[in-house]
Amino acid sequence: MTEQSNEIQEIMGRSYGMPEIDDDELEAELEALGDEIALDDDASYLDEASKAPNAPTAVPGADSITNKVIVVISFIIFVYIG
Repeated sequence: MTEQSNEIQEIMGRSYGMPEIDDDELEAELEALGDEIALDDDASYLDEASKAPNAPTAVPGADSITNKVIVVISFIIFVYIG
């Protein structure tokens, strides 16, 4: 178990040719992106989402199945009595 842990730590510590990333630079870019989004007054991309249909509140087709069963039962009773 200790060997596996050491191997994982060794692998995690390797450099894979990635450029050094400055945390402050990343934070500044994130802030600038947030400011850009906040200044964006164009919300037209939300129009399509607001026109989405409502979620179903019942099992699809449940009413039609119930109606068909009632019609079949009524027909059987009619044929049996008639």
